[in-house]
Amino acid sequence: MISQFARKGLPRPLNPAKGRRKLHIVKRKHAFLIRLNDEEYEQLNALVAKSKLSREDFVRRTLANKKVVELPPVEYGKLIFEMRRVGQNLYRLLTIATVNHFFEAADIQNCLQEIKSLERTIHRSFFAPQKEE
Repeated sequence: MISQFARKGLPRPLNPAKGRRKLHIVKRKHAFLIRLNDEEYEQLNALVAKSKLSREDFVRRTLANKKVVELPPVEYGKLIFEMRRVGQNLYRLLTIATVNHFFEAADIQNCLQEIKSLERTIHRSFFAPQKEE
């Protein structure tokens, strides 16, 4: 059965007893129009596409002098995932080696430290601030 609100295209009234959230009140009530030429518009769209933000969020962050970074490619996440997997496997080997006294645990500890260092280096290379020319 269709309710009277659905027939009229209206949202149902909120019932606080059922735990429904209240409607979101818009905090940003000022809008403005900006005119750009084709080159400026393409430049803005290119920057927005790199950041994966909406155009409005991009402008707000730029106005607030917040850092807007370009998101890394998909390969970054896969690379970090694989490095952490190798690190976890090494850690398992380390625990088995120390329990059974196979070899020096310091060697595996050094490998784990190198993997963590390499992960930090990769992270910095993707998220380092770009130098402007």
